[in-house]
Amino acid sequence: MFKPDSSWALYAEGMQFGWNFSFSESDMKTFVDLSTDDSPIHTDHKFCQDRGFKSPLLHGALLTTQLSRLIGKELPDNKAMTVGFSIEFINPAYVDEDLEFHAKLSYKSEATRIIELKFWIFRQEAIIGKGKISAKWCGDNCDDRTLD
Repeated sequence: MFKPDSSWALYAEGMQFGWNFSFSESDMKTFVDLSTDDSPIHTDHKFCQDRGFKSPLLHGALLTTQLSRLIGKELPDNKAMTVGFSIEFINPAYVDEDLEFHAKLSYKSEATRIIELKFWIFRQEAIIGKGKISAKWCGDNCDDRTLD
């Protein structure tokens, strides 16, 4: 049972979140080491330039780390868990670029304690990616039983 005065009440449709971020060459190397994805599209300057890109592309999965930040750090409390997301990559992103993350809470279910947020990743005016993320608010009981 949820208490009426719980932090769930802090969540409201229309809430917005945003921040600037970038990834360094060191971040890319760490991600390559963790994922073992050393594809030339992410590591080889000549390969990328021969294909019309200015330099190696950031990994899409590296960009999705901002979704973890959104749910784990930026929401009004730390009582939500990601249950799914979808993303469409529209334009490439590169090392050391100034990027912006924006999200808007678009749906809140009182019955299931599920929230959905639409999000966008920008470089200046260009959209790098966009999508939707869903999270379950689990109050003081963030364990497996709350996901049923």
